[in-house]
Amino acid sequence: MNYIKGFDSLRAISIIMVMISHLLPAGYDFYETRLWIVVSGDTGVRIFFTLSGFLITTLLIKEKEKKGFINFKSFFARRFIRLLPPLLLFYCTIALFMTTGDIQSTWIGFYFSLLYLYNFVPHNYYTVELGHTWSLAVEEQYYLIWPFLINSFQKTKKITIIVTLLLLLCSLAYFIFPRLEITQHYHTSRWFIPAAAPIFIGSLVAIFNQKKAKKWTLLFYKNTTFILLAFALFLYPLYSPTNLLPFTPILQAVGVSIFLIWILYNQNHTFTKILNNPPLQYIGKISYGIYVYQGFFLRTGPGGNLAVQHFPMNIILVFIIAILSYEFYEKKLMKLKVRFR
Repeated sequence: MNYIKGFDSLRAISIIMVMISHLLPAGYDFYETRLWIVVSGDTGVRIFFTLSGFLITTLLIKEKEKKGFINFKSFFARRFIRLLPPLLLFYCTIALFMTTGDIQSTWIGFYFSLLYLYNFVPHNYYTVELGHTWSLAVEEQYYLIWPFLINSFQKTKKITIIVTLLLLLCSLAYFIFPRLEITQHYHTSRWFIPAAAPIFIGSLVAIFNQKKAKKWTLLFYKNTTFILLAFALFLYPLYSPTNLLPFTPILQAVGVSIFLIWILYNQNHTFTKILNNPPLQYIGKISYGIYVYQGFFLRTGPGGNLAVQHFPMNIILVFIIAILSYEFYEKKLMKLKVRFR
């Protein structure tokens, strides 16, 4: 795929939302208001998820149309080359400070995270420095099933039906799980079902986009009505009936997907150019490293035993290390992806 202006800036906005969420202390009424649902770290993760589902599905469909099949070896090689380098440094750091006792030593939880299962970790084994890896687990679980589904069906209609059924399951889970006693022991909202709902929505929109590209070009080009619709859905928690608030992740993801499509078909629009400003664009490029490393420095809330886990040192170090990691470590390794195209 060619570079899409604006997408990196959305990644930047997402990671900024996550960091702000982790910097602020818990306990204020503000956290309980509807406004916080709109700008929380979880919402930032949903933007990441929706964008990821859209891009991954688009790439997979294009590969299948071009080659007639999906090369699983190349797909997973590209994913690991992009994702593993920062994680290796992160896990080595966490293991070191767990050994010294400066971080709560929950090795069972550590192995949950290492195996991309932290979205299923029991509360008893939860470590705040590893808390953010639940989203990495959801993404990896998606990677383990989605390429095979895309490759297995010749017609996208069947895939569309499967995704629709998965979204129905997610909707039921969002509504039912909070009412179950099991939520006292697990973060059930982070289980693959329902947490993957935004990824599935991004994937579904990518499928529709491939089938209806010509029609959508005419529909979305310079039609700012869709921006208003996207924001209206994203701001859903502000006006939703209380009993329907659990469906926020799904409706926000639909709003993000509409915005993604609008950006895609309005690359030269003034709004896209403003969104694609150099500072945000660069933060978006290093956003994965920021997300991984901030787990150690920002944890999932302020505090910590180490001086580097307190403001402002924590936020400064996150950016310094993410920049160094991207420029001198990740970029060099990402060149290897060329071998697996």
